[in-house]
Order: sequence, then structure tokens, then C-alpha cells
Amino acid sequence: MTLEEYIVKRKREDGINEYDLEKRSENTRICVNYIFEYFNNYLDLKPADEKTVLHEQKVDKYRHIVREYNSEVREWLVSIYSSYGKYMHKQLMNLITDNYFLLYDSEAEFRALSYDIYPKAIKRFKFLDGQSEMVFLFVKEAHRIRNSFYPYDSDFYISDSVNEWIFDTYNKHGVNVYNFCYEWAHYFFECPEMWPKGHKQKTEYYDKRSEYKGISLSESFFWDYDYRQKSNLFCLDSLYRSMPKKSFIKGRKQELEAILLYCWLHGVTSDDEYWNEYAQQVL
Repeated sequence: MTLEEYIVKRKREDGINEYDLEKRSENTRICVNYIFEYFNNYLDLKPADEKTVLHEQKVDKYRHIVREYNSEVREWLVSIYSSYGKYMHKQLMNLITDNYFLLYDSEAEFRALSYDIYPKAIKRFKFLDGQSEMVFLFVKEAHRIRNSFYPYDSDFYISDSVNEWIFDTYNKHGVNVYNFCYEWAHYFFECPEMWPKGHKQKTEYYDKRSEYKGISLSESFFWDYDYRQKSNLFCLDSLYRSMPKKSFIKGRKQELEAILLYCWLHGVTSDDEYWNEYAQQVL
């Protein structure tokens, strides 16, 4: 695109009204940023003979790392890496801290989240100033990618009805309930302080804690979780109450418990015998 075309595109994306005189100062700043964006990020300023082979190899390697993103977001990330050497997909992903991010299914939720993380991003990375729309597009792509089925879990089986619900929800809403439970199970493992007292068991290392001073160990190293408990597994009671009230989640607490236990017994630890026992009794 020419500079003029680029400004028109960005102005349309941000909904800029140049005739709104009350926003003259704000609009001036935003439009000036469009020019900096165009020359510093959109255009490749380096002639071919000024590029080094090693630099291009690094850029191509990073382009491979972010290959799952759509072309627009991918090339935006690559241009930032080429100019500033930042793995921006990781930096922005770290700003997404909502435990329910994978359950988002609306443009409004993605937009609200992008508005939340954008000021945090530009505070750390000044070159992102004026690129709120790209942050929004990144959020949507991050959601799509994190909801994709992992290759190593492609053959999971919980029950006919539960599997059907998982795939139907994914196809209709773009929400992967299995991935949500998988991430929650691993997050829960790292947070023994969340576990109810009746669910916690000391490991053999608990009484030797003093011997491990100075060694960076997760608190979960000293505790085992009793997944054979009959109620409130993985703090599901409070988790289910605080979840966004989505149509595809309503009345599915039992299914969520089953998926969480499956993820725990096939990802955090391994206990096929108890899983078969649970499946026979419950599913």
C-alpha cells in the first residue's frame, strides 16, 4: 500500500472522525503515529544489499515460530522482531491473564481484552503506540491458536456424549472446552494453596523442606492432590460459579469434572486404573 492507502485503512479501523474538533489533539497524535507505523513497521526499509544473511536467517526462523498466526498478524510480529528483536507474540500472550480467555466467543470480549492490555503493552514497548488494532487482531488470533487441538491429544476419548459436546462446541463457537480444562488442570497443579485441606496430602519431601532451601522448587513438589475425592474436584464448585455464563456451559458441570479429571490423569499424572473406575461409575 502507498502511504495514503495505509492511512485510510488505519483511519477506518480506528474509526477516526477528522471533523470531530473536540478530538483534534488526539486525532493528530494518532494520525502522526500512522506515518511512523508505515515507515518503521509496514515498509521494509533495508535494501537487499544492506541485509545480512544471519539477520535474515533469524527473521525466517522467527517467521516459522509464528507460522500458526494468519498472514497479517504474522507479518506484523515478524516486522517487530526484525526491527526490535522482540518475541512480541510471547510478550503479548503474557499480558492475557484471564483464566476464562479460552471461553471467549464474541467480538466484544476480544475488543474489551485488547483495550485492557493495550496500555500495558505500550507502557513497556513504546513502538506499539498507535497499533491498538493490531493488538486486537493478535488477541483474536491468540484465542484461535490456543483453542486449536494439540496434536498429541488428538485421539483423546472421555465418552461418546462428552466428546460430542466438546467438538460441537468447538465447531459452533470456536471454543475448545478440552483445552480450557487442560490449561486449568496444569494451572491448578502449580497452586497447592488453592487446594482444600481435605484434598491435600504431604509428599515424602514435605518434612525435608529445610534441605531444599535455596533451590527453586514449585510448592506442588511438597504436596500431592487427592483426585479420588467425591466432591469439589479441582475447586470446580467455585470455578463453575465464576465462569462466564455461556449457553454451551450451562448444565455441563458433570462433563467439566470428567474432562478435568481426564486431563489430570493423562497429563499431570498417570492413573489409568482410577480413570477406568471413574468412567464406569460416572460416565
